Order: sequence, then structure tokens, then C-alpha cells
Amino acid sequence: MTSPARLHLHSRFVGAVRSFVRAGARKAVFAALVSALPACWAQALAPAPAASTALPASRLAAQWDGPALVGQLRLRLIVLDAERGTVAAALTVGSPQCSGGLDSLGQWQQGTLVLKPYRPEPDAAACEVRVRVDANGRQAWVSETGCGAYRGAACVFEGQLQAR
Repeated sequence: MTSPARLHLHSRFVGAVRSFVRAGARKAVFAALVSALPACWAQALAPAPAASTALPASRLAAQWDGPALVGQLRLRLIVLDAERGTVAAALTVGSPQCSGGLDSLGQWQQGTLVLKPYRPEPDAAACEVRVRVDANGRQAWVSETGCGAYRGAACVFEGQLQAR
């Protein structure tokens, strides 16, 4: 059963939306709806930097920090073989809602570090994290594919990092 006060509020809301849309603000309504989507559906925070093909693996910073789509990211690197571009990495993401971590071995090729789990979880999807580093080796963009077994559902290994 609907109360008269509730019907009045509903009709006022519908009237406000109609007048807003009639005023030519359809784009604003669409933008407001899109901005209300959860962060996990959002597009990237910023465009990925142009990858550096000239930066040698030996110049990769030891520690990177920055915002994730949800929470904070931290990446620690150890270059195992600079000539071959082999790297050991520890990637963590954390927020009040979730956390996750991935210990991995990686390969540095053409400005992109490709990380795969050192010890893959049984029955988990194939996890791959890509870290694109800019030409001066100070900024990086992280993206993932299939790494849900290594983090909470609300967190992702995606974001922008700064070398420390």
C-alpha cells in the first residue's frame, strides 16, 4: 500500500527529472549515471604512458607505489638477469574493503614488464599482469587479466605507479 506522502515525493522526483531532461540536459543525465557506476566498471584513471623500448631492465626502480582503481598498489622489483630482462616481483593491492598479493617472475620486453604467478593457484584462471613503464622510468601503468584468485573481489591490480 502506498502512502499519499510517498506518492507526492515520487511525482515531484519524476517532474524534476522530466524538466531537467526537457531543458536539454540529456548529456548531463547520462554523465551522472555513468559516474555512478562502481569503480570496478570504470575506465582507466589515466591513459597508459608510452612504453619505453630503450630503458634497460637494470634501470627499473626497486619500488613503485601509487593509487589503484580501488585502494593502493605497491610493486617491488628485483632484477635477476638484466641481459635477459628477468625480474622477480611482489605486487600488492590494499584498501579498507579488500587486499591481495602476487609473487611473480617477469620478463621485461619492449617497455612492458609481463608478470605471471611464481606459484599459480590450483584451478585458477591464467593470471597475467602487465606493467608499462614510461621512457624516463619514473611512471608506470599496471593492468591485469585473470588474477581474481590473488586478490579480493573489490580490488584489482590496476592503477598508476610512481618510482620511489
